Amino acid sequence: MPAPIPAAVLFDLDGTLADSFAGIRLALNAALSEAGIPDHDLDWVRGHVGRGARELVRDAAGARVEGAALPSLTARYLEVYRAVYLAHTPPFPDVASVLEFAAAGAAGRVAVVSNKDEDLSRLWLRHAGLDRFVAAVVGPDTYGVRKPDPGALRPVLRGFGVAPDDALVVGDMVVDAAAAAGIGAPMIGVNAGPAAGEALRAAGAVAVLDRVGELPAWLVGHGVGWRYHGPVSNGVRVPGAGEEGT
Repeated sequence: MPAPIPAAVLFDLDGTLADSFAGIRLALNAALSEAGIPDHDLDWVRGHVGRGARELVRDAAGARVEGAALPSLTARYLEVYRAVYLAHTPPFPDVASVLEFAAAGAAGRVAVVSNKDEDLSRLWLRHAGLDRFVAAVVGPDTYGVRKPDPGALRPVLRGFGVAPDDALVVGDMVVDAAAAAGIGAPMIGVNAGPAAGEALRAAGAVAVLDRVGELPAWLVGHGVGWRYHGPVSNGVRVPGAGEEGT
């Protein structure tokens, strides 16, 4: 069998590996309430996350907060979020198996590249017991850029020694697709509803999967050299290296 391609897999965090929206909404609405600003429902949050905390708070507050008040409100949101997000941010189903599969198939070259600060991403990965599958963690504070800037991805692949077209970016938002397109890497959309899926395809995603748990089977079918492997857990085969896929 040839060496597996993609040779590296770069995952987004919020909405891709982590079911983050309830925790974000809780912290955001707490900060808004303290400032006398009406709260937002979960669908609104789902549609506005992904560009960083400051942009989220600016969108949520609108014209009610301007100038020096925006950094203060953003800081309060982040303060509340740090206190609550681990308890309110579960992994999506099958995430551990997906990361284990990717790490086995890509010789450990798995990264999380998020618009959440690096320390928060690392904390969540440790809390969820997933850090052992991830070789690199990047936030906007790591290289001074955030997705859709391709500079968030490029240094990771350089460190892995993998060309962009031999890698794969996995995410749930257009910013992930745009960052991947900026370096010439293929991108898979996951966990996206119909409207978000169409937006991801329009932004260049080569496929959109209903669940991140479908990624291993997609790689076996569409990657180069990817195979099924591993134990059977609760009657379900864990993908990886060992048994021929189709």
